[in-house]
Amino acid sequence: MMTHRTPSDKEQPSTLMSAMSTSTSPTRSNGETSHGVDANVDVDESSDYGIELKPLVHGLDGESSTCATGVEMGLDGSGSGSACTSSPRRRSCNATSSANGGITTGSHASATAAVGTASNAQVAVNIFISFVGAGLLGQPFAFSKAGWLLGTIAVIAVSAANVYAMLLLVQIRKYLEHQDQFLKGTIKGYGCIGRVVSGTTGENFVNICLVISQVGFATAYIIFIAANITTVFPAIHRSYICFGCVPILCILVQVQDMKTLSPFSLIADVANILGLSAVLFQDYEYYEYHHEVIHAATNFKGFIYVASVAIYSLEGVNLVLPLESSCADRKGFPKLLMQVITGISILMVAFGSAGYIAFGSKTEAPVTLNLPPDGPWGNFVKVALSLALYLTYPVMMFPVGHVLEDQLQLFRQYSVTTRALVVFLTSVVAWAIPSFGKFLGLVGSSICMILGFILPCYFHLRVFDPNDLSKTELFMDYALIVVGTIMGVIGTYNSFMDLLEGNDV
Repeated sequence: MMTHRTPSDKEQPSTLMSAMSTSTSPTRSNGETSHGVDANVDVDESSDYGIELKPLVHGLDGESSTCATGVEMGLDGSGSGSACTSSPRRRSCNATSSANGGITTGSHASATAAVGTASNAQVAVNIFISFVGAGLLGQPFAFSKAGWLLGTIAVIAVSAANVYAMLLLVQIRKYLEHQDQFLKGTIKGYGCIGRVVSGTTGENFVNICLVISQVGFATAYIIFIAANITTVFPAIHRSYICFGCVPILCILVQVQDMKTLSPFSLIADVANILGLSAVLFQDYEYYEYHHEVIHAATNFKGFIYVASVAIYSLEGVNLVLPLESSCADRKGFPKLLMQVITGISILMVAFGSAGYIAFGSKTEAPVTLNLPPDGPWGNFVKVALSLALYLTYPVMMFPVGHVLEDQLQLFRQYSVTTRALVVFLTSVVAWAIPSFGKFLGLVGSSICMILGFILPCYFHLRVFDPNDLSKTELFMDYALIVVGTIMGVIGTYNSFMDLLEGNDV
């Protein structure tokens, strides 16, 4: 059991919110941290503009390593990243900020401690944009397999557990900074927490999970694009679309400056919002009574699947620390996060129920495949959402290249080639797995379950002494680890079997 306490200032966080309210940190002399090692943090502030990116953390091989969270660029116009430095004598995190909106990694990372300036409205918009994506388009199909009532229960339960787990990371960071003044303002990313709590092994494991999840999200985009474009242009085989996406994407993923991708992301956000709004309108416009019973609940397998799709849709645990850092009112962030996620959950339930009620047992994944191909609106929605995800692809893959290049010498030596190969690999997987719904279930039940539920609770139990936690917190932590593991194993097994046997979910 790993604890971070000082004899003179023992904090007892009986509840999640009580730990969030602590804002002071103990002082130490001679540059020592609470772990008995030295750490220096220089302050450097820079501003930029752009978009919010799902960040990653990564490190270098060797005695000393640096991990950066990628880019945290909010609507407040600030851009910052973070880095953790590690050696046999040091385990701490340094924040970095890049004036050009790019990622500063490896030996080029400098220590900073950025101050959040974003208003609650700006942070709320960032949360919404970061969490609402392609997974929402798989909700109607998931509801058709679980039933509207069981689907609603699953979404609510997953959303509540997800918020709890995300706020655990905020609580852990606040507690560590409270106990060690040299960590204050430096723990910016998920991987930094992994390093402080579990050393290089923890950081590397978090990084691997984050890379797999990012690549999985990007692969789902190509599956979606191929599925929809083939209905708009039936003469084009889906294999041509999957591999036809590669050339331009290979160029875009070479971009080293996030500013270059900002216009593409803006276009993608607009197209995404328009497309999702049009889908809801089409659900109502083309609704016909299909003489089918709309089931309230089906079976446990359907519940597992809709839970997996829900956690895929809400996979933003790697964003919560940068989002909280960007918030000017950091004490009010937990309440703001709960309010926004509640709104997103309502949208997910409405979107899933509307699609299921409109198309019944014939609901497809993604739901855009149910839109009539002969109407201009249906084709417009498919093209708009395909464009949105195509332009989001390089943004999603932006941190992946930096992670791989910083951790593996081969990737650093052949940067252009390896980035292109990763794009080609996602296209191959998308071609091999044509089912959007099955792929969502696989990614959601496997890697998203680990990142969203299991790791935050594990880190929470490692950092805090059990005697300092309430019975409710202990129950929630162990319950999410056990339930998340069971659901993850069952969901991953079911998804693999469905893929191998060619069955519907």
